Amino acid sequence: MSRTMDSSAIILAGGKSLRFGSDKTSLEINGVRIIEAVSEKLRRFFPEIIIAGSGFNIPGTSEVSDIYRGAGPLGGIHAGLIAASNEVCFVVACDMPNLYMPFVKSLLDASADCDVVLPRTGEYVQPLCAVYKKKLLPLIERLLIQDIRSILKLYEISKVRHIEVPQSKGKSENDMFFNINYRGDFEMYKKNAPPVLSVVGFSDSGKTTYLEKLIPALKKRGITLGVIKHDAHSFDIDVPGKDSWRLTQAGADITIISSPAKIAVLEKIEREENLSQLAPRLQGKVDLILTEGYKRDRAQKIEIRRAERNREPFCEEGELFAVAGDYVSEHESSVPLLPLDDAEPMAELIIEALKKGDLK
Repeated sequence: MSRTMDSSAIILAGGKSLRFGSDKTSLEINGVRIIEAVSEKLRRFFPEIIIAGSGFNIPGTSEVSDIYRGAGPLGGIHAGLIAASNEVCFVVACDMPNLYMPFVKSLLDASADCDVVLPRTGEYVQPLCAVYKKKLLPLIERLLIQDIRSILKLYEISKVRHIEVPQSKGKSENDMFFNINYRGDFEMYKKNAPPVLSVVGFSDSGKTTYLEKLIPALKKRGITLGVIKHDAHSFDIDVPGKDSWRLTQAGADITIISSPAKIAVLEKIEREENLSQLAPRLQGKVDLILTEGYKRDRAQKIEIRRAERNREPFCEEGELFAVAGDYVSEHESSVPLLPLDDAEPMAELIIEALKKGDLK
């Protein structure tokens, strides 16, 4: 059972951003501050979110100031642990936009019988994406009183459980531990896009029905999703006669409809945008983009194969991530063949691919 509901989350946001050259906490991706995107991911799983820093005013969070000023991340962890209502606390830096909640949950689940759960890739550890317990407070205070600010020193006097994480094979800006230290990191991240998986198949093969199963299977594992639906024809989601329709008809190039529950952007375009143009619009907001259609765009694909609709492959072998089908094809395939009526195995396969950086 996951421990998120009896744990607290602490976002470290009190650094001086010396390498970046200005305050990183104000950085925005697609109009959303990175620290807000991090807190939104945490909000779905943690009843308490504490920001070790001040002046952010993010709903659903509380803010605390360092007691030991100028003590770096260790001082922020100390302040957060004091304020936390729970013994088990997940600590993350405010500049880690790819926070991956299934992995966070696995860290929490491994937190029994230790003081720290620390991810490690090779010889490198990730101290600012780790689990710390309140019982560490006396040890941390002892270090800070001695003006020892190194988190590594804390590990020498506490019980640490290392979680080995394979080196990511994909782009560094898609790595779940990617953080924005320099301006070049930020510019690189802004130009990037979340990983994309396109669900494709012959007409009436059941693409939408399969997505209706796959989406909740991924959501319950902690993945934030964007979905792009391709329509070969013109469409209009606005209702003739409504205010937004009238404003668009009057000549507005972009109309935004906003409410407490949802937002819609209606934008006139001269030509259709492809996935490489659409996907970056969701950068910083989702872990993964699923699409329905887009056979011709360069993205890895889940092919739907239904015996009553087709017997021949729909995609080139090199494009495939996996096949969801109700029959075994006579054509050899090097990708997994998973059941069409159960999306759980596909969700697990996607989770592992995201963790390894195999999706682009």
